[in-house]
Amino acid sequence: MDLPKGLAGVVIADTAISSTKNDMLTYAGYPITELIANNVPYEAVVFLLWHQRLPTNAELKNFRAALFAEMGLAPDFLDTLKKISKIQRHPMSLLRTSVSFLGSTESKAESNATAIQAKMLMIVAMIVRLRAGKKPLKARRKLDFAGNFVYLLTGKVPSAAENDLFNKVLLLHADHEFNASTFTARVAASTNADEYSCLTAAICALKGPLHGGANEQVYLLLDGIRSSGQTVAEYLDSRLANHEKIMGFGHRIYKHGDPRAFYLHDYAKIMAQHYDQMALFNLAEAVAAYMWQTKQLKPNVDFYAAIIYHCLGVPHDIFTPIFAISRTAGWLAHIREQKAASYLIRPSSHYTGVYDKKVPSELQLSDLTPRSFKQEGGAAL
Repeated sequence: MDLPKGLAGVVIADTAISSTKNDMLTYAGYPITELIANNVPYEAVVFLLWHQRLPTNAELKNFRAALFAEMGLAPDFLDTLKKISKIQRHPMSLLRTSVSFLGSTESKAESNATAIQAKMLMIVAMIVRLRAGKKPLKARRKLDFAGNFVYLLTGKVPSAAENDLFNKVLLLHADHEFNASTFTARVAASTNADEYSCLTAAICALKGPLHGGANEQVYLLLDGIRSSGQTVAEYLDSRLANHEKIMGFGHRIYKHGDPRAFYLHDYAKIMAQHYDQMALFNLAEAVAAYMWQTKQLKPNVDFYAAIIYHCLGVPHDIFTPIFAISRTAGWLAHIREQKAASYLIRPSSHYTGVYDKKVPSELQLSDLTPRSFKQEGGAAL
């Protein structure tokens, strides 16, 4: 039987949250081009994904206030986070453990999506600060989500232009139909597991280099070229000859280029110019040109996101946790939608093994099995 690998092209459920049809990413009916052009704030996009409509001005104001009110972590949780941050593990492992632990300590209802969204930002920011030996920061009331995103991670209040740019970066990463981590979250949600369990499962899937971890691998690729002394062609040819995957290129869904990369390319250039990283950006452009020339592959969302995050000044192993902050909006929307659908996701498989095997007569497995267990005192159980 010729089955599609990785469920490619297989439709497994209805959704009103997002679509990638016709090579365009759409959130609840709004193409990202429309949202970007109208400077829709990230908080409004979160609201849109959760309710399939944009908020009114009053609703947006209230939602921002609700998010800010949840931008804090309990002292006991923070103490635990301080301890695990000292462990030399990948930040995604720390994030996975933190979110799972948060689900055991939160006193509020598990369905408080607003609290989860806000605390995801706080957890990642705390991990960044603690691992760098810096004092954790408190969110600022006068900053929106994107502004606090930059401030909590870097300690610097963003300019209006930087705030606007990172609002758009968060927007572009907020959801992406049934990607691997979202599908994982929905599988967990279909069992009626709590939100924290579903998010923990999603984070586990996001960690992999073939999914969210690709942005970190893009930076390592560019850094490897810089330190190798080789030309772009020499370095990539060597990797390709060894059948190594070049992260940040191609996409299973988009056949004519990732629409998110179109915007992130320009944002990466702006950041590179502002932070004196044009050498890195130009190197990335050379890599992109060579991959198109040799493989006809275009950059995807991870390629330019790596440059943006690097310019933000955070370590490369933080890139994927940053991705998780934004994608939490989509995860929570899909968890809610799947729970409302109220059915268990349980696909079938195509068995390729042999049937009706017989145990060899010379294999006396029964001799290795205890025939009785005796209590102290001699009575057989």
